[in-house]
Formats: sequence, C-alpha cells, structure tokens
Amino acid sequence: MQVVDIQNLRIKIYAIVLCIFCLGRVCAQDPHFSQFYSNPLYLNPAFAGATECPRISLAYRNQWPNIPGAFSTINATYDQHINALGGGIGGIVTCDRQGGGAYVSTVVGLVYSYKINITKKFFLRAGVQASFVNRYVNWTDLRFPDQYDPVLGFVRPQTEERIPETPTSKSYADFSAGLLGYNEYFYVGVSVSHLSRPDEGFTGIQRLPMRIVAQAGGKIYFRHTFNERRNMEDFYISPNIIYSQQGPNEEFNYGCYANLRPIVIGLWYRHSFKNSDALIGLIGFQYNGIRIGYSYDLTLSKLSHGGGGHEISFGMQLGCKQKNRKYKKIEAIPCPSF
Repeated sequence: MQVVDIQNLRIKIYAIVLCIFCLGRVCAQDPHFSQFYSNPLYLNPAFAGATECPRISLAYRNQWPNIPGAFSTINATYDQHINALGGGIGGIVTCDRQGGGAYVSTVVGLVYSYKINITKKFFLRAGVQASFVNRYVNWTDLRFPDQYDPVLGFVRPQTEERIPETPTSKSYADFSAGLLGYNEYFYVGVSVSHLSRPDEGFTGIQRLPMRIVAQAGGKIYFRHTFNERRNMEDFYISPNIIYSQQGPNEEFNYGCYANLRPIVIGLWYRHSFKNSDALIGLIGFQYNGIRIGYSYDLTLSKLSHGGGGHEISFGMQLGCKQKNRKYKKIEAIPCPSF
C-alpha cells in the first residue's frame, strides 16, 4: 500500500483552509500587489489622469505557487487626463482566482479624479471609483479536511459540510474614494474602498469591511541643483511607506527605490503588528514610455514553503499632443514607477 506524502497532504490542506477562509463567515480580504505603483488606480483612484499622456498598466501576480490552487491575480488599467473635465478618467479590471478557479472574483470599475491647485507648487487630487463586482464559487471543486485521511489522503467523496450542490454567483456594486496631496518633492495620500460595505456572502449576510490605505513618499535627487528642473534622466532614490487596514487586519510596507536610468531597483519590507510577512525585491526597466518590472516576495512567515510571490508588470504611455496650445501640462506626482 502506497503511503501518502504527509508534507504534500499538509500543503493541500493549507490550500483548502485558505479557500474556506475566503468563503466562510469571516472578514474577507482584498488581493494585494507588491508593485504598488505599477497599479496606481488600484492603490488610489486619485491617481487617475495624473500623467501627461494616457497610459495603460498590466500586472500579474502568482502568490504561493507551491501550494496547489492558491492565488493568482490579474489587474489591467487605463487612464488619461481630460482638460474639459478638470482631471482624469480611467477604467480598471481585476480578476482574482483562488483554489484553482474554484473561487473567482472579478471587478470592473470606472474612475474619475479632479485636480485642485492649492498653491503654485502644491496640488490636490480627489478621486472616486464605481465598480461592478462578481464573485463566483464552484462548490463541486472544493475539498474539505474531513474528506482526507492522514495516511491515505483524499478518500471520502462526501463531506459533512452543509454547502450548495450547484455553482453560485454573487454580484453587487462597490464604491471607493481617495485623496492625494503633492508637490515636486513629496506626496501623501489616502484611499477608502468598499464605502457601502456591500454584502458578499453566499450562504448568509457577510459585509465586506472597508479597506483604508495611506501612502506617503518622495524623491531625493542627486544630479542637479535646486535651481534646475527635474527630469527623467536624474538619479534619485525614493523612500515610501504604505499602511493598509481592513477589518481586524493591518499591514505596514516600508520601501525604497533607486532610479539608475533606465534601470530601477527596489526593496520593501512588509509586516503586521504580530509578525513579519515578506521581504520584497524588485527590478524594473523603463525607457521611452515603456515600463517592465519583476518582483519577488520572500516569505518570512510560517508559509515560507509556499514559494513566495512572483509579480510581473507592464506599462505603456501612449502618444499625446504636447505641441497643442490647448494642452495643459500635468505636474507629475513624485511617486515611484513600480
């Protein structure tokens, strides 16, 4: 008789527990990215239209690949500034898959931000987002702990869990808002998601907790004097901090980037009040409006056997009519590219 590898069995049960955690009567969590500024609209809707040219951003994240059916997330955004609206508009699509597709969350949103000149050198952007959300669970693809034997593995086709026998879908509207204040050297912002606390429960009422994200940072230049205008060729470092809170869970991220044009390198440390989570390394390439980045999360928690997290991003600035007299220059936010 073949004996099942206990370690592989434990890994499978971890995946099962993670999936049940997301579906049960607990505080659900949004997917997160490690290349925060490669997904600016996901971080804060006030970033919409914050560049001189229209831009597209794509990101793919594969978290804990060694755990069967863990997490994979895709995010795509488009945004641009429109003079007639006094700000920017954008669109965002996020798809998060868990349990090998047993649980899928899809978000499609529209974003608008408005720019206010507080002084000649300090600016404020306010953004709002309205989204349509669909969450889908295929109960027949799930496996529960009571179906596993410690030695034989998966042996029981039936579970004692009381669950529906057919796939279930849940849809609802969701709303977010954000603020950004900035000048040439630093920025500070805050965003709040799930303002209406929508019900996402499948078998009962489950209110999604609001997610609060605060961010701050800036750029320290080294290849100019303070009387010269900054440009993309300057060498600089960019220290940043991001704090997020959703339900009872809190998270801190401290990071710093170095711009070695056209190469960008970065290092982040993520933790909660209770434990360390991950050390994040990043390398990026940006040239002539094209941006490509890769980051890896080195897990520092008990899930270190999960394989960390891989993330790939791609961004492109599209053409804009800068020679047009009606074109209004957009003051750049001194945040990282990745």
